[in-house]
Amino acid sequence: MLNSPNTTTTQTTDIERVIAANMAKMPKMITDWRREKRETKQRLKEEKDRRGKLLNQARERFGYALDPRSPKFVEMVAEIEAEEKKQRKLMKRRQKEEQAAAPVSSPAAGS
Repeated sequence: MLNSPNTTTTQTTDIERVIAANMAKMPKMITDWRREKRETKQRLKEEKDRRGKLLNQARERFGYALDPRSPKFVEMVAEIEAEEKKQRKLMKRRQKEEQAAAPVSSPAAGS
């Protein structure tokens, strides 16, 4: 394509310039891709661990292994997530109360 008789030298140099620019971006693109793959793999591992933990909790609660698609399991997961949400909300509220209760002393307030 580059050496075809229909292309001019300016077209060829433009194409070469674009290729060179893209090749200069390549190392960053590769590191970004590797980072994304690593993050995706980490998220999948965390989700698998979470699912296993939930299955173990269901086994402890009901006394037998439960199918993750069963209504009992889905209900239990919803209950656990609701409890965790309440705990996070409570912790957030406590942190706000602690920050509000902490005496705010600024050097300008004493002047």
